[in-house]
Amino acid sequence: MTTASPPPAVVTVTPNPGLDVTYVLPASTQASEVSRASRSTLEASGKGVNVSRALHAVGVPTCAVLPVGGPTGRCLVELLEDDQVPHRIVPQQGHTRINTTALRPGADTVKLNGPGAALTTEEQEALLATTRLAIEDARSAHAETWLAVCGSLPPGVAPRLVTELVHLAHAHGAKCAVDASGGALESALRAKADLLAPNRDELADVLHGGTRIGGLEEAVDVAVSLSKETGSHLLISMGADGALYADGVQALHATAPPLTPVNTAGAGDALLAGWLTTTADARSRLAVAVRWGRSACLSPTTVDSRPGSRNPQAVTVTDMARR
Repeated sequence: MTTASPPPAVVTVTPNPGLDVTYVLPASTQASEVSRASRSTLEASGKGVNVSRALHAVGVPTCAVLPVGGPTGRCLVELLEDDQVPHRIVPQQGHTRINTTALRPGADTVKLNGPGAALTTEEQEALLATTRLAIEDARSAHAETWLAVCGSLPPGVAPRLVTELVHLAHAHGAKCAVDASGGALESALRAKADLLAPNRDELADVLHGGTRIGGLEEAVDVAVSLSKETGSHLLISMGADGALYADGVQALHATAPPLTPVNTAGAGDALLAGWLTTTADARSRLAVAVRWGRSACLSPTTVDSRPGSRNPQAVTVTDMARR
């Protein structure tokens, strides 16, 4: 009998974390100056924080590295401590941002993200040093370690920070995944991150000057060519069209039956988290990732409290190179 390989350890870095406030509005709510929510939640958030929270919920070793400041930062840390999510904090002068989501049954998710606080040069250096310590700790106890660099950069912070984080991971024997957009995604491409996790539109923005990537065939061609050119693997969220994985050799497309989403705010984070739960082959990892993303869409909160369990429908993975 074979024994399953242990999961990797995952250190996440969230340069611009936030408190997520989610309001659920009654279905009968009409557009007006005042809308009264039927319920609300408050969560520690930011894309990397979301990944760590989801991984911790299923027992995957993780540590969230993030800058925090002000009363909102203190609240975020308390929420992480309440959930017992391992974390390392870098104090910053500015206040941690607040992001707001509004949900109404049958309507699109409305999300308003605060800009966040700037990181001084010294604070950026502290973030890099703290990340290094977290990677070293993970590497000392686990055979495989990933650094996941996730989310937007704070105001005034150059994409060079992403380059430095990718190089830091590689210098200390860790693999690096980047879930970012714009200049940060371009920097990750140039730095040869091991895995890039954009959505289809984010990828188009940096490759096609904002011109939308069309159907599946075009997405496959773009992903395979880019992976061959850069050496980075790609995990592309395609919304209702599922997800696409390419590594320069193979291209896999995962789909599942349609669903009616409750909250799409954390679906992309759940997709990456699901991929990072295992060291299995790409086909298996992609199926897990899509299950996690779909389950997150059915959760009223940003992070699914039961990752991957809310949608039991089968995920179909197709080898696009052999279709």
